[in-house]
Amino acid sequence: MSVYKKKHIENNQLFMQYQSMIDHIQMTIRREIHQLVDEYNLSTEEITSLNEYVDDKATLFRYLRKNKYSLPTTLSLLLDTLRWRINESIDDIRISAVSEFLAKPLVYFHKYDKTHRPLLIIQLEYLPMAPDGYDVAEYLSPLITFVLETARQLTWDMTQQRMNQNIENPLILDTNVLINFKNASSLPTDISLFKSFIILLRRYPGLSGTINLINFGWMYQGIWQMCKLILSNDAKSRINFPSAKDLLYMIDEDDLMIALGGTDSIQWTIEEDRIYNQYRRNKQTINNRRESCASLYYDTNDNTIPTSYVTLSRSASSFSLYATPLASLTPVTSHTNLTNVAKVYSNLSFQSKIGGLSPPFRTTIKSLGDLFVPASDSYINEASSLSSALTERLEQIENNDTINRRSKRRMIGQHCLRLVLNVEHMMKHIVIIFMKKLHKYRITFCWVIALILVRNGARELLQNVFLLLMKAALRSNIHSAPPRIGYHS
Repeated sequence: MSVYKKKHIENNQLFMQYQSMIDHIQMTIRREIHQLVDEYNLSTEEITSLNEYVDDKATLFRYLRKNKYSLPTTLSLLLDTLRWRINESIDDIRISAVSEFLAKPLVYFHKYDKTHRPLLIIQLEYLPMAPDGYDVAEYLSPLITFVLETARQLTWDMTQQRMNQNIENPLILDTNVLINFKNASSLPTDISLFKSFIILLRRYPGLSGTINLINFGWMYQGIWQMCKLILSNDAKSRINFPSAKDLLYMIDEDDLMIALGGTDSIQWTIEEDRIYNQYRRNKQTINNRRESCASLYYDTNDNTIPTSYVTLSRSASSFSLYATPLASLTPVTSHTNLTNVAKVYSNLSFQSKIGGLSPPFRTTIKSLGDLFVPASDSYINEASSLSSALTERLEQIENNDTINRRSKRRMIGQHCLRLVLNVEHMMKHIVIIFMKKLHKYRITFCWVIALILVRNGARELLQNVFLLLMKAALRSNIHSAPPRIGYHS
């Protein structure tokens, strides 16, 4: 079994293990959407987009795993991501927004590897240079967001299909990225681009699985050394420099394009790309309010529109990066009464619902206008109570974490105390043994200590003794010698 297969099985086991926590996160985030609707004055389309994001349990699990299964941290980051998606108009980044990059086969999804992960093909030879005066990070950010959002939707859709088919280990958590450096002549080397890219990836944690750098020559070593400075150890461990043989270990030959050593002769075009056109196709623009069937509008030919709806405005967070308003402004000031609208609409006759009687239908729509009043205090109190409940829940969890941390510290302190007591007992035992040996060999110890204390004096004493003995021996030799007999002159 390959290491990628083992990782796939492990991810599925963890996903099932933390299923109840994922459901709790999903329910909590859904409650907070009501507050976001009131705060940003969201349209029905934007609410649908947020609900679709919260339905993605694979993304919720990625956040939970990234934050080491800490519930408060995960909830906080997910709420921050929802605000980021609203402020940056993520759902509006469609094919038309990045058409300049999709004119050539720069980046696209095509087939799957042996663990059923989608293959993301990136051919850097088609990467266009940023126009003069443009920041490279700002220029490429829409494309990166476009690809990551597509990958998120694709993996969750695949997971749901596999669940419905009762396939073992259905969760598809990440993608297999193949980056081809062949004929890549002009690559950006600005460190701010890589930092921006990493910050953006944090909004999609764990979505980029294995990253394979193919045809990576020595001329790109400078880029790699620069990237290593800002990548975490976990990110660096997922980057490979495979050969054609290594790629066939992960991907079947029939699923790998010819340029990368396979037999697949794909000729990619955006018109034939099924994945982009399924998940990121352009939104249908509505030229006239009467053409809309997704929202309820007053008749545009009627001049009896209440003046309270004429001065509608949205906060700065409701505009895109290019300062253009998102979608269209609806005269509905709030979505708090949509339940009442549904009840009234359900009481209409079948002919009125299908529009067979035009004048009565318009009259009915007008009569529904009384239901669309500004948000009442009860709804505001309800949203506030939900927010307060979430805050109390988070505080309770934090208190539990604090108690757990204190208990852990107490256990560590007790362990350290036991360790100190053991060391003290051992030292006492060593001292007792030493004292017993000292008492047994006390005479020897006394002589040794005496010699150490008088070692210099003993040496001098012995030297003086030897000198006296030598002098005495010389005198005895002189006195015992016979007298000399000789002639006198």
